[in-house]
Amino acid sequence: MRMLLVLVIMLLAWAGFAGTGLLLRDHARPEARAEVLRVRMPIPVQLTYSAGDPFLAANLNVFRSLMVAASVTEPETYRIQGQLQADAAFFNPRHEDNYYVGAAILPWNGQVTAAQDVLLKAAQSREWDMWPAFYYAFNAMYFERDMNKAGHWAEVAAQRHPRNAPALRDMAAKWYERGDDPETALDILVAMHDQSADENFRALLAARVVRLQGLQQLRKAASEYRQQHARAPSRLDDLIGHAGLEALPEDPLQLGYLLSAEGQPLLADHVKQQDSQ
Repeated sequence: MRMLLVLVIMLLAWAGFAGTGLLLRDHARPEARAEVLRVRMPIPVQLTYSAGDPFLAANLNVFRSLMVAASVTEPETYRIQGQLQADAAFFNPRHEDNYYVGAAILPWNGQVTAAQDVLLKAAQSREWDMWPAFYYAFNAMYFERDMNKAGHWAEVAAQRHPRNAPALRDMAAKWYERGDDPETALDILVAMHDQSADENFRALLAARVVRLQGLQQLRKAASEYRQQHARAPSRLDDLIGHAGLEALPEDPLQLGYLLSAEGQPLLADHVKQQDSQ
């Protein structure tokens, strides 16, 4: 009886969705490039499309996420991608590709909350796997600036991989001390780039690496500027000519850099309530 009720509900949901599609059939659709994302269907509809199979629903969301080209930088596509990957984690929290792609792409495009949702579900369900716990800890340190959370999950990662435990615990200690550290971020992205076999994915990671290298250059120039002028820079252009910086670094993702109120160079995409320089 219960199975019959579920089947009736699924059939009604399908009929409602199909009827809505017929009503919208004659409406003009905005043109969109194939590699961008615009649509995220409600979870019940996703499940219906997948014939009630949550693992298939998760796979379909991950496949859609992987179709985003490395050249795409618009916020709307990454907002939808974050929703798709969060849905995939809801259907199958253990999905390895989902947490790996989410860790490498979402937080660097302003979707920190979605990335952390995916990673937390993976870390809690994949009790043998150190990596989702480690990436969750890293994002807590680098994007959320929550050092207590970062230290806790770094310790969880250490417990799951005894051979790497000393290094993980040492890293957690450094996170507490150093905070916002582009060198640590570079190490993570370079390692992920070297481990990935997907060329599109590697291209996106390579662009992230170049972007962080630009941030390193700007911070070195800002440090020298403070030493020479006994004050913080007020514009990014002030840094040219310091620490060997001949021109402002080009961001391959065209998102740019900015200065904090204290004159610290930052990545523009994960800093809120700041004005670009």
